[in-house]
Amino acid sequence: MNKFFDFTANQPASAGFGRFSAAHLSLLPVFALLLVGAFLLCRKRPGPGRALSRAAVWLGLLTELGRGALLLALGLYDRGRLPLHLCTLSVYLYFLHMLRPGPTLGQFIYAFSLPGAAFALVFPDWADYPLWHFVSLSSFLLHFFLLLYPVTALALGDIRPDIRRLPRSIALMLAMALPVWALDRLLDTNYMFLNWPPAGTPLELFAPLGRPGYLLGFIPLALAVWLLLYLKQLGISEKKGEKMGIFFFFKENPGTKGRDAPS
Repeated sequence: MNKFFDFTANQPASAGFGRFSAAHLSLLPVFALLLVGAFLLCRKRPGPGRALSRAAVWLGLLTELGRGALLLALGLYDRGRLPLHLCTLSVYLYFLHMLRPGPTLGQFIYAFSLPGAAFALVFPDWADYPLWHFVSLSSFLLHFFLLLYPVTALALGDIRPDIRRLPRSIALMLAMALPVWALDRLLDTNYMFLNWPPAGTPLELFAPLGRPGYLLGFIPLALAVWLLLYLKQLGISEKKGEKMGIFFFFKENPGTKGRDAPS
């Protein structure tokens, strides 16, 4: 079997591209520049920007479905390959939002899917594979598309930050996570990283709390992320936020009445 598609080989640690390696760190600024360019395009040319936003959803969906089809063809689609991680679930949530945008789903994408995809790119759990491998390339592309859609939607005003809707997003996340957690315990899987903390991530710092105690680590991580995402609505000045290094593209589009505007 071509090693590019070899899912079964036990890759030695030295074969992987490695988390925070030169190869990994060189990709992150490339993705960041592409996202900034996409944001500026959507602000200056909404027509092509909206086409790009829709393309991001379709490309993410095709990437995820293509991965599943390949695994099925190779006879490798098992209980560990189900689309139950937050990022894979977000692929379908993006599609629903593209077809029928709404403030509740849009806020969930902003509060959970966007930072989840960013964390996945910074702390990739596919780092044990070589960079030139189907898993690595498809995973990097998928998570880039998962960032591209909310960034373009923010620029177009299709998603607008609204901290008043955050409790609904949290409730939706819990409604999704609780059955996934139960399934994890039943199947000994780790979807949404709810069964054990993934190595090399901030959640690993909470591993001494055991299972399920380490899950408390999600709370400070989420609060830190939401502080950054909702700076303006929390009453922190934009100038102070810029000093803290907040990316400008998290600001809502003031010139467009988005489809996700509060109802």
